[in-house]
Amino acid sequence: MDTLEQYRQYVQVILTKYANYKPHREEVENELIFDTLHDHYQLMRIGWHGLSRVYHIVMHFDIKNYKIWIQHNMTDVDLAEELLEMGVPKEDIVLGLQPPYKRPYTGYGVA
Repeated sequence: MDTLEQYRQYVQVILTKYANYKPHREEVENELIFDTLHDHYQLMRIGWHGLSRVYHIVMHFDIKNYKIWIQHNMTDVDLAEELLEMGVPKEDIVLGLQPPYKRPYTGYGVA
């Protein structure tokens, strides 16, 4: 399996794992979005809490130039650490949720 396909699989495994955790509110559900053509992957929460609409991204990954970009993480899970445990090299993980000037100091890829 080539690197790009392997990275797609890793991201999908992580998102699917966290999508299995059910939201506390019955009227809210998890939704997985896997755009393998453009390499955008998200876990979203969608539904209602009383009269308030729930619609937000929990996790968002992109794959660009053979690097996995962590674009958004609204959990306390260390997604970069999970990718490292799967065998992704540090230089292939970009913390897109960090400003570009901070990325060289994170120990991960810069772009």
